[in-house]
Amino acid sequence: MNLKNLKDNYNKNGYIIIKNILKKDKIKEIFLELEVIKLKAQKTKNNQFFHKTEDGKINTLHNIQKFYNKGKLINIANNSKLKKILGYILEDKIKIRNLEFFLKPKKTGMPSPFHQDNYYWNIKEAKAANVWIALSASSKINGGLCYFKGSHKLGTIKHTISFMKGSSQKIPDEVIECLNFPKIFPAINSGDCLIHHPEIIHGSSYNKSNYDRAGFVISFATNKSKIYKDKMVEYKKNLKNNLKKIY
Repeated sequence: MNLKNLKDNYNKNGYIIIKNILKKDKIKEIFLELEVIKLKAQKTKNNQFFHKTEDGKINTLHNIQKFYNKGKLINIANNSKLKKILGYILEDKIKIRNLEFFLKPKKTGMPSPFHQDNYYWNIKEAKAANVWIALSASSKINGGLCYFKGSHKLGTIKHTISFMKGSSQKIPDEVIECLNFPKIFPAINSGDCLIHHPEIIHGSSYNKSNYDRAGFVISFATNKSKIYKDKMVEYKKNLKNNLKKIY
């Protein structure tokens, strides 16, 4: 593992792929714990914590650390290999800021509109990163992530309300149509992970395949990172309006 090469590619492309970050036994443990988390999320009756597909399957789980802060998930989020890579890339000590699942079940898994994570996070100087760990094979076939390679160099772009579940805001379609960056659909296997810049433009399509596309997502920020408070107020207002519309 050449940390310098990983950092150079991250800074150039906005994302990197790390193979075999988790073994099969760890993935089994996550799936077992996931069932407990699903039940806890639904007991909260908070529609900011989970969203379901039209046929009643959980598609996304958000802010898990707010109602479940123990067990295997926390151990995996503290993976020493991940922390070493992220610490080198971000040039600082790091902390966990959020835990999520993007489960996207077969046939009915919902899309995620093109967006930038930092429009949600509002972290100054984008001193953060997202780690997307594949719990099943993920590719364009089953609604895997799509990146606009190198688009993080644009900085954070103004978003609009998406009126969709799981991703409350999006980059306007007319802006997406004008982008001149290669669209990349990484194909990764169970146990691999994607680490991406909080300002890279990304999204995913419906999963109409016969295969689930499950991912465990950990977002990290540096210990010294600061938040744009005014922008966070705007984001939360838009989130509230989005939830009112879809529920």
